[in-house]
Amino acid sequence: MILLWSSFWLISLPIIVRDLASQRIPNIYLKVLTIPTCLFLIVDGTGPLHNLLVNFLVLVLGIFLGIGMGDIKLLAISFMIFNSQMNFSILIFLAILLAGTSAHLLIHILVARQMPQRIALAPSIFLAFALYFAAR
Repeated sequence: MILLWSSFWLISLPIIVRDLASQRIPNIYLKVLTIPTCLFLIVDGTGPLHNLLVNFLVLVLGIFLGIGMGDIKLLAISFMIFNSQMNFSILIFLAILLAGTSAHLLIHILVARQMPQRIALAPSIFLAFALYFAAR
């Protein structure tokens, strides 16, 4: 489990930097994160099926809302990790994600003095998971 959490937080830095620079998350980072995740899921299981169904519906909604596929893939991997580890509340996580994304958008508007066409969602995703994990 320590290996999974270490790799999750270690790979978060290059993902955040790349997403902030180009608003894209390369698949290579997601593949690197998927390897320990799959190994962990084989050992520990996937968690409650009804939670996975709700997480899947949130991902489908995200696709319809125009969230980038790199962010959707990152959320899918993260949902699998957290669903197998604890009693994961998607509503609390989404509220934290919305607050983090709003703060990121507000900071960008204040600095650039214009509304961006796209924003990097990876920093908000990792911030939401860090805050959710810390409050647990």
